Amino acid sequence: MNDDQWEYPAAEEDALRLNTVRSDLILWIVERFQTLLAEGREDDACYFMDEWFEWMDKETYINESTLFFDSDELKDLYESVKS
Repeated sequence: MNDDQWEYPAAEEDALRLNTVRSDLILWIVERFQTLLAEGREDDACYFMDEWFEWMDKETYINESTLFFDSDELKDLYESVKS
């Protein structure tokens, strides 16, 4: 992780939810890739997987940081600094 970023471990219940979301995303990536191949869109499938490779590679997946944010919290922060 970049030294300019802060790391805040998630609470146990949030970690479980985040892991579930991340797992669902992985399943969607695989399904989308397979759909593109089934449609004969090999180039699109390759471009798609180029974007998502780090999520699928077993060597880097476990070490990849996953950053999630609360959109309402982000909007409030934006509103507070733009004034």
